[in-house]
Amino acid sequence: MSFNLLILLLILLVLLPVLLKKFNLDPDKRGPKILKKYVFDNIPKIEANWQPFFIKVAVVFAIFMEYISLKYEDLSYTPIFAHTVCLLTFAYISYLLSDELFDTTWNSAITLVSFFFVFTLFSGIINFIFVETDWTIIWMNRRTLIVGPDLISQFGNEIWRLWPPFYLLMILLGAGYGTLGENKKKFLIPFAIFSVVCILFLTYDSAFHSQSKSTPVFSGKDGNTEYSFEFFDDDDFPDGWENQSFDDSQWSTGEAPFGNNNLTIEKTGEEVELGTIWQPDQESLDNDTYIVIRREFYIKDTSENILSAATIKLAYTNHYAAYLNGHEIENCLGLNTYCNQANASYWNEKVDIDLNWLIEKCPIGVNPQDSNNTCGSNMLVLVGQDSILDDSDDGTNWLDAEIYLDISNKGFDSTKATIYLIGALALGFFAFLLTHHYYKDAEEYRINYFQNILINVAVIGYICMIFILDPPGESTDDYFWNADWLLGTGVKPGAWGGLVLNLIFASSALVVGFGVGIALAFGRRSNLPVFWIPSVGIIELIRSGPLVAWLFFAQVLVPDLFNPIWEADIASRVILVLSLFFGCYLAEVLRGGLQAVPHGQYEAATALGLSPIQTKLQIELPQAIRTTLPAIVSMMIGMLKDTSLVYFFGIYDAFRVAKDLPAQWDFIGQHEQSLLFVGMIFWILSFYLSRISRRMEKNLGLTHEGGGEAT
Repeated sequence: MSFNLLILLLILLVLLPVLLKKFNLDPDKRGPKILKKYVFDNIPKIEANWQPFFIKVAVVFAIFMEYISLKYEDLSYTPIFAHTVCLLTFAYISYLLSDELFDTTWNSAITLVSFFFVFTLFSGIINFIFVETDWTIIWMNRRTLIVGPDLISQFGNEIWRLWPPFYLLMILLGAGYGTLGENKKKFLIPFAIFSVVCILFLTYDSAFHSQSKSTPVFSGKDGNTEYSFEFFDDDDFPDGWENQSFDDSQWSTGEAPFGNNNLTIEKTGEEVELGTIWQPDQESLDNDTYIVIRREFYIKDTSENILSAATIKLAYTNHYAAYLNGHEIENCLGLNTYCNQANASYWNEKVDIDLNWLIEKCPIGVNPQDSNNTCGSNMLVLVGQDSILDDSDDGTNWLDAEIYLDISNKGFDSTKATIYLIGALALGFFAFLLTHHYYKDAEEYRINYFQNILINVAVIGYICMIFILDPPGESTDDYFWNADWLLGTGVKPGAWGGLVLNLIFASSALVVGFGVGIALAFGRRSNLPVFWIPSVGIIELIRSGPLVAWLFFAQVLVPDLFNPIWEADIASRVILVLSLFFGCYLAEVLRGGLQAVPHGQYEAATALGLSPIQTKLQIELPQAIRTTLPAIVSMMIGMLKDTSLVYFFGIYDAFRVAKDLPAQWDFIGQHEQSLLFVGMIFWILSFYLSRISRRMEKNLGLTHEGGGEAT
């Protein structure tokens, strides 16, 4: 129906006026002429200089209307109206572009077929992204996606180290765009959108909604939970037995559930096998017999989680009591009537726990299960009573429990981070304004000189940022110098994670690999065997195997090759392999560019008195890079995406985090949301790398203003 309506609109608004104009119908046939005069001639046309902007706005509007039609499809007339307006918008865009889309019969046919596929995909994508998909998992875990789980849980106080690289990146980005001489809006509009998205991404908080669940801290009958237990008379309880500090190390241990007979659930007929038989020695105990079971449990670090509720599920017969960290949850010991007379269900009761009774977390970086720590440790104590446990007793008794935590939010205090973010964005904005103003008044050679300075600052800044993230040395014995007194110990590469890790891998491969590629390219072109033989060997060796194989090599064999010279962790080894892999492919690309440099350039350089090194670096290399720039950018984009291969080695890059999010202990979700989000991030980065490349080509005179390569 939708496609039929679209075709009808296209025919009425596009094809018919085109045909009327093309075939110049007989004047006596008044119908078509009247239709053209009073209908089609009155459809407003947009001026040519405003058409690109208007079409973009119209597409956004059409997307919004299609979203309304899909979101509110249960309403009576809203989806029909919104869908119709969406189709009319697209038809009008086609009308504006009719001279290009419907100028020939073949173009018209291709346009109609394309509209069918485009609109089908268009509607499906909108429905998936904006209607069916719950992006809660992204908002909940945005910090984990950006910096990885280890940097949050173990090195939370070291996250400040990521802000200096971001500040430097914003400054270089703004200054670099400013020296390209582009129109201000080509930078300011995307930068404004980027700034708004970053601020919203950092500050927006969302609840779990339907994706939340009550997470069991430990399970009951199906979890083989182990308890310490002991039997007592009613007057033989030791002091402090219900408290967390009580020493139960000499007690027996057994698994839940506890009971005196195997249990059959009346409602379902389920056979429940006991974990521990509840059969005390009757000769040593009086008629009133009690069993006390104790279970220590730990709550995972909740630095990002907000506990909204905690509950306990209880299974029991006869009299019982439950305590948490010495606080009484339920107590029906000594009552004249049993707490539960019927055993139709296994679980009898679900009781809310006061959150103030829970010891929620340890400080960041502290393991709660270390023997020297008591933080994060909680104690559940259950007491079961049976006053007629003797040979004549034919009753069934059991005792079991499960504790659940409800996670309502996974946010963090974003105030300080938001201030840092706004500061970095402001610096990038002012850097663009200053360099753009400088560009208008400066001559070309000064602009080139300034761009070279920016490149050098970027390389030096990269080294400094690595120094800040991981300062050398943990003690004076490890390295020739250590920075503990200045910057602290930093964060080791193995603790990096998330999108930051992908960017570190990619930038390292580009910076180091570019140097490797230049050296290998010149080495392969050298006439000296001492240079070209190793260069050819390295290039052909690295290119002969896939990247994933070399990454496995880095994981397994590199430590044996470099010890004891270099004890690098897996992250450093990955950077080494990525740099070599990128450098070898770049070397061949640059070699093709160097071969394209006319021989007259060498002769001119020699005549000017330039040394061979000066000729190579100042004459050959710039021209080779200029010629091979599209290929180099394509390799850069490929290397950025190839960093996701570290997923296979258990490294928590953005792809690994996105893949594992649905399986985390406090969340039930789907893979599509997180994986799609990471894919969108990579697409945006690749898209803007491509855009920057095209603008550089344009400034270098490699493309025409309206498109196409310059001759």
